[in-house]
Amino acid sequence: MLFTIKRPKSQRFFQLSFRGFAPRGRNRIEQFVNSWAEFFQALRGYFIRKLKLLIVLLGKIALWLFALPQRFKSFLIKKLIWSRGKLGRSVATVSVMGAAFGVFLFGEVFSSSTLVVDKKVEGDYLVSASDIIPRREVATTVVPEIRKRSEPTAYAVQEGDTLSSIGARFKISVDALKYVNNLTDYTTLKVGEQITIPPASGLVHAVAVGDTLTSIAEKYEVAPQAIADFNYILDTSKLAVGTELVIPGGKIPEPVIPITPEFGIPSRGQYAAVSPNKGLCVWPTTVRIISQYFTWYHNGVDIASPIGGAMPPLLSCMDGKVIRAGWDPFGLGLHVRIDHGNGYETVYGHMSKIDVGYGQKIKRGQIIGLMGNTGRSTGPHVHFIVKYNGMALDPLNFTR
Repeated sequence: MLFTIKRPKSQRFFQLSFRGFAPRGRNRIEQFVNSWAEFFQALRGYFIRKLKLLIVLLGKIALWLFALPQRFKSFLIKKLIWSRGKLGRSVATVSVMGAAFGVFLFGEVFSSSTLVVDKKVEGDYLVSASDIIPRREVATTVVPEIRKRSEPTAYAVQEGDTLSSIGARFKISVDALKYVNNLTDYTTLKVGEQITIPPASGLVHAVAVGDTLTSIAEKYEVAPQAIADFNYILDTSKLAVGTELVIPGGKIPEPVIPITPEFGIPSRGQYAAVSPNKGLCVWPTTVRIISQYFTWYHNGVDIASPIGGAMPPLLSCMDGKVIRAGWDPFGLGLHVRIDHGNGYETVYGHMSKIDVGYGQKIKRGQIIGLMGNTGRSTGPHVHFIVKYNGMALDPLNFTR
């Protein structure tokens, strides 16, 4: 049996509806305007959301940067504490090297900038300029006549030369020539002999042990500042032994001529030729402990200081002039030698301090320094010597 299927006369088609996405409006114009309005509204909302997110991000970055130093500090402290300071030197080294590198780097950059260095004027500018007359300037220094010869010079004596002619040639007095060269009126000059010509402005003095600027100035009767200025002495408290100083306008010292005493001049080895005089000298110190007396092998008296006490002062025997003050290489250590005139001389050895200088005039009983233990000495004492015409005498015969 056959069945036949009958098709309906009409078919229905189903299709999804997207009416919600369709622009609103009653006609096409309203729909066009509304579609663009909705687009711009959605775009504005999108940018507003992104701007809020950007502001939040920037705020977080700012907070992180603000907290960064504290975090770095905490991190550094933890590291230093953890390493117990072992990183301190490394951190300091890196910091100093970094700062130095920055100075050199930026210094080189700025040194080539016109803000620091003015631009050099080219030579072509001077050629074309009408208000500038280029001229070579030569600086000259005029040396004063007084400073043209500030150092002593050597001169070879020629045939026919005399002290007067040499002095006239170099504008030096005859007395200055004799004093500097240790000459006398009876000295005969030999051809070819070398003599020293002092500067035209003064004498020449070789610094000896114990010399000070003051003592040298007093010896030649000039101001100490004049010697310091002329010789460019920066440290006036220290004078190198052997240095030759120019004494501007210095006067030749008068030689000390000893006066022969009434009791005559003793011969060598005759110590009793001079009559004892207990009032001649004051006791050379404030203590009276004699540790060694005068004998033929000991040319003085040793006066010792009490154990544990301060070093007593040393007193000048009588009026005189210091002819040596300083170190004695033959055993006396620090010592002072005083010329009292009339052939008398006293020596004070093994001192710990010297308060006088070469050429200084001393009064009777004046403190010249302190007792000491310098040189060849076995304990604090003073080696006191009294000499007459170069011969040692028993000091106890001339002191009380």
